[in-house]
Amino acid sequence: MVEDDSIADSTPRDVLLGSLLGRLREFVASPLTPGSHVLRGLLPPTEMDRGARVVLWDGQDLGSTYALEIPLLDDDGEEIPHDNFIAALRSCIGQREALGPPFPDEVFPVPVLDARRHFLNIVDAPPLTLADAVYLPLLSLGSANGPAPLSEDVEEEAGEVEWRLLGFMLVDERYARYYVRWTETGDVWGLDFCMRDEAGKVDSRGGTADMIFPALASSHDLERFHRPVSDNRCQAVFDLTTWC
Repeated sequence: MVEDDSIADSTPRDVLLGSLLGRLREFVASPLTPGSHVLRGLLPPTEMDRGARVVLWDGQDLGSTYALEIPLLDDDGEEIPHDNFIAALRSCIGQREALGPPFPDEVFPVPVLDARRHFLNIVDAPPLTLADAVYLPLLSLGSANGPAPLSEDVEEEAGEVEWRLLGFMLVDERYARYYVRWTETGDVWGLDFCMRDEAGKVDSRGGTADMIFPALASSHDLERFHRPVSDNRCQAVFDLTTWC
């Protein structure tokens, strides 16, 4: 019997590409930018390429297609954090006229723009929209627990995670509420995270929700942040806007 050793055979580049594909696949059918730019493809780099190629089109006319070549690693050879990845990619799209002349892909009739330097220059602090701020806690709180189990047969496996993300709501321009079930007690809690900083600028710190919330819950320190509001979708609401 031959054992499945596909994970051991995966190269670091394959892991990075898999992670990137997981982030981008929703945009195959949903616009990456308002009214345009859906994902036509993600081309893994060849030995000659300098990065992966994100292939975009308007979803109707294949003649609108172009690709952005983006890096998989930063200048120090480290993995690029994905918290701000989509916002940085949007910035590259917006600045594509300044990226220099296109060159052809070696296999497909697609013009390619070298967006590597712009991407690296902006990925640590890209301009964020309010929608980006809402998405970051979803990304961080949802990444730890994966899909919810579909049957009682995997109930034991479900107990291995600390929490499950159940839903969310952008309450207003200032904060959003995220509903999580804490596995240890079965309680559903509403966690309020801020969307803007004190100056009113869209805030990216909600991307650290997966570090803030479980630390407070595990140490039984969450109660200090109890918010006396009525929400029949959870047992309690906790105001974590000062933490992020």
